[in-house]
Amino acid sequence: MRRLVALVIGVLAMVLLAGAPAKADTLSDCLARHHVCVTSEGRGLISRSQQDQLEQQIGGDDIYLVVAASGAAGYDAAMRQIIGTLGAEQKQFVVGFLDSRLKHFGAYNRGVLAPGAAANIATTVVGQHQADQDIFAAMQDFVRDVQQEAGSGSAGAAASPASHTLRNVLILAGVILLVVALGGLFIWRPRRARRQRELAEAKAAAQDDLLALNNRITDHQNDVSVQGNPEAATEQAAALAAYERGTAALDAARRPDDMRAVSRNIAEGQYRLACAEALANGQPKPGRRPMCFFDPRHGMSVTDVSWAPPDGSPSRMVPVCIDDARQIDQGIQPEMRTVQDSSGSRVEYVNAGFAPAYWGGFGYGGAMLGGFLLGETLASPPIFINNEYGYGDPGYYDGGDNFGGGDFGGDGGGDYGGGDFGGGDFGGGDFGGRDFGGGDFGGGDFGGGDDSFGGGDF
Repeated sequence: MRRLVALVIGVLAMVLLAGAPAKADTLSDCLARHHVCVTSEGRGLISRSQQDQLEQQIGGDDIYLVVAASGAAGYDAAMRQIIGTLGAEQKQFVVGFLDSRLKHFGAYNRGVLAPGAAANIATTVVGQHQADQDIFAAMQDFVRDVQQEAGSGSAGAAASPASHTLRNVLILAGVILLVVALGGLFIWRPRRARRQRELAEAKAAAQDDLLALNNRITDHQNDVSVQGNPEAATEQAAALAAYERGTAALDAARRPDDMRAVSRNIAEGQYRLACAEALANGQPKPGRRPMCFFDPRHGMSVTDVSWAPPDGSPSRMVPVCIDDARQIDQGIQPEMRTVQDSSGSRVEYVNAGFAPAYWGGFGYGGAMLGGFLLGETLASPPIFINNEYGYGDPGYYDGGDNFGGGDFGGDGGGDYGGGDFGGGDFGGGDFGGRDFGGGDFGGGDFGGGDDSFGGGDF
């Protein structure tokens, strides 16, 4: 019965998520689509093919594995975030978290196994593979042991009368139909309206960017030093071609994600103009860089500087144009670009609803825009965002590669299941020769759950 319910719920999830983007940019999105989530930092421990094997082994069971690096707050905070994410959507699950930074593996159970069982299984598989250091085999053993223990605990339920089973299936089918109908009314329609709104806002911003690029191209056409240098003139012509492609992409855009093609071509045009200027001045072509962080209309950045937001948040490295670099050197806060949202208000461009779909094409990524692209202006970067500038797409999770290489930066919420996290009983030893005397880091467990972390370090 449990497997049948899981199968039906899985079908429902596929229906509800059919209109969602193929890529995900948060831990929640990944866990909604997959049972195994691996960041780029965890890829050295679990390969893509191994990840696929683990997905097949888990099947439709309520078992999840996360392989990622914990942040400065440590393993407890990262596991707490994972549990909070899963607990918001599911009443029962088992999750194992392999910290690629600390190489520690622990597990948590809610409603699937007996209290403490997942922790004990994690401890056992770590101990079994301390000698061979085969992390993939340990993950396979963990999944197998959880499945076996869950199966033995549900044997009585399988013997329920057939009439009860049919009744339950019919009830579940009715619930599914009701949820699908309500989903169309309360999820899909508002989602479509939001996408159309974000597309209109992105197009308005793109028109400003294209206008700024066109003005710079016109200036170069009137610049004798550029037109008198054949190589510089060629780069200027390439900038014009990129502008035309960007204009065509703007006209063809039907979804917010389509706008990334517009910003890519604008970034290409700005780069070609920077090459034309360099060649006209007798200098080599510059390397590709992201656009100016404070306003992409300023053109391609020339350097990275340490900049602290005015609200007192920690400083971070951002790419800037020459003028903004001078202002920061003089202790002046550069003016951040604003755009108009659907309410008519002006907001900083990094907080616009279309930000991830459009601004990413300018080469933004990492700590530079990590907090911004998830709507937390001037905040510390959240989890699963690319750790370095990348010319093109930011590092969104693609269903089997990575979340972008970031690490955990939050605690995932306050409490879940009726209580707060209050300690760290990991229940076992570790790989690598360290010994914590049984794995108890001071006691405590997850309030509201029925398990504590278990396992050890790889």
